[in-house]
Amino acid sequence: MNTIDFIGNGLIIFFVLYILARILTKKLISQLTLFDFIAGITLGSMTSTTFLSPDVSLGRGILALVLFSLLVLLIDMWSLKSVAIRKVFNSKPTLLMDNGRILQNEMKKVRYNVDELIAELRKKGVFYFHEVQTAVLETDGSVSVLRKSESLPLTASDLKIEAKPVYFPQLVVVQGQVDEKKLAECGYSQEWLQAQIKKHGYDEFQELLVVQLNPNGKIYLASKE
Repeated sequence: MNTIDFIGNGLIIFFVLYILARILTKKLISQLTLFDFIAGITLGSMTSTTFLSPDVSLGRGILALVLFSLLVLLIDMWSLKSVAIRKVFNSKPTLLMDNGRILQNEMKKVRYNVDELIAELRKKGVFYFHEVQTAVLETDGSVSVLRKSESLPLTASDLKIEAKPVYFPQLVVVQGQVDEKKLAECGYSQEWLQAQIKKHGYDEFQELLVVQLNPNGKIYLASKE
């Protein structure tokens, strides 16, 4: 295979794999279940074989990638409709703690040790076992933690305080480029935004790395420098 064919095959395989990954949704890049992990590794291995092995033609390699992706997609669809299929391919959650008590037998079944449990609890902001009502090892390997009611932080409703609504901020400027659609969704114009950045000492959007805008009109900005 000459250099031009090699580069051409690489580009074709890249776009085919990209399209297949988009079809298989974001699960392949999120926290993976066992099935998703195996599927991702297999796709990567098949791609490298198609690209580098002289014994596998480009057409046969792409066909294998498409067939395998269709199989993964089909199993995902079956999993949506069948609890039994989900248990086979994605296993099931495991209860690690209940009412502050460590369930050693359950931990042994999944080969989970106390050090790993402590580390996962710390990630959730829990440093004391007695604060935990329930800890569950999820199918993607993460640990979900439910604190006991007396260990939960106070909320506005607990204090009988009327809570103000929380708004999702929008990035309206990235690398000096204004996203007019997002700006309009927040109910503001580019002229208004221009006036706001001038108040912060900037004349041009190109000077800014990012501008984050809350629907209530408050902005956060950072310059490229």
